[in-house]
Amino acid sequence: MATTRRPSPGRHPAPPADKLRGLHRHELEEISGLVPYLGRTGDGALTVQGVHHAEIWDGDAPWLLYLPQRAVDNAHSLHTAFRRHFDTSLHFPLKSCYLPAIGTALRAAGYGVEVMSGLEWRLARRFGFTPGQVVANSPARSAPHRGELIAADAGLIGVDSLEELERVEAEAERQGARPRIAVRINPLDEPGAFFSAGSKLGADLDGAADLVGRALASPRCEVVGLHAHQLRHCTDPEMFRRMVRGLAEVAAATAPRGRPFRLLNLGGGLESRFLLERAGHTPADFAEVAREALDVLPELPAVVLEPGRFLVGDAAVGFSAVTGRKRNSGSNWLISELSSNVLIPLPELAYHPVPLALDPASDWDDFHVGDATCAPSHLCRSATLPVTVEQDGMAVLNCGAYTSVYAELWAFALPRIGVLEDGVPRELFGPREEADMFRALYGSEPGEETR
Repeated sequence: MATTRRPSPGRHPAPPADKLRGLHRHELEEISGLVPYLGRTGDGALTVQGVHHAEIWDGDAPWLLYLPQRAVDNAHSLHTAFRRHFDTSLHFPLKSCYLPAIGTALRAAGYGVEVMSGLEWRLARRFGFTPGQVVANSPARSAPHRGELIAADAGLIGVDSLEELERVEAEAERQGARPRIAVRINPLDEPGAFFSAGSKLGADLDGAADLVGRALASPRCEVVGLHAHQLRHCTDPEMFRRMVRGLAEVAAATAPRGRPFRLLNLGGGLESRFLLERAGHTPADFAEVAREALDVLPELPAVVLEPGRFLVGDAAVGFSAVTGRKRNSGSNWLISELSSNVLIPLPELAYHPVPLALDPASDWDDFHVGDATCAPSHLCRSATLPVTVEQDGMAVLNCGAYTSVYAELWAFALPRIGVLEDGVPRELFGPREEADMFRALYGSEPGEETR
């Protein structure tokens, strides 16, 4: 079996500075040009899908409001672009958002789902996804989860190590089944790549050929393709091209003669749609470079996509009061009530504030926006905002992916979480549900006074 040479490792650069800054003033004033479901009334008030912000948020507590139709629109935009070149299936990574309204909307629109655990498998089935619509990925699974995937004949099971391959084979033999698998490899090790050599995920290039060969020789599994997921917050079609080309080169080197792999899973890792488009690119750019990168193969394979952040990153809007303001070493800070216990603090991620009201007479200033936790976290650096945002409050963008899934009970109350349906916000999680969780964990309620 041929070996593939690994590119030289490199340092991971910081993300582009503009991506972590707040939106420009002209973008905030003409917000619908950047985020089409947002708008302004004649007097400058923000609207969401045509609904005045005051009909959604009363300022009483922070909100995280999901927009299922935006998730579906995002899926359509990516799927349509890739379908011009490939037989394409798109699978919603459930780990990016567990809300039923999002999952069922994407299922109803004809898309599949990607799961990484028994919990997510059960949620996906409850949302109405059939076993054949499921792609299951994990570096290692519990025995019950592996068994249920094989017993139900899941659409595609990812395998990224010899150890997991052997466990899948043993379970398949026990059940008398022959599951469809995709072998996960890491075709990139270069500046900006998410997974470097030695990652817990996927087989590095120096061992990929051996793992693929071993899987192809298995009498218990059907290897239908290869899988790579090497990107994070990607807005660069050229990096995507390199990842896809690396995967294609491994596919060309390892496929049996005359039997090319019929499927390549290109994973996810694309940035939220509005930020990708703000960087000057569209899904069509990524589809085109994928087509070019796969020209080393004798025929174009079917393509699987798993774009979590692209689907739901901008499919939610946060609403927050400003609870404080301070100046420190020449910097102005606004303190947001919407906190990092739901907005995950990552160095390559910003949650962009948008003023709820625009008054032509208001002054504007530059602010850093953070929360009131005693931790060095921030929502957004260098945001240009009208000074009246301190009284009016603000909307927050880029907060749909992973936030409600990774939310934690600490420091401050979680936001109310809901969906906007037919112009009406429907609350799914509020103070009562949080009190139940807090009581179960800590023996008291968040609002109880210390005695």
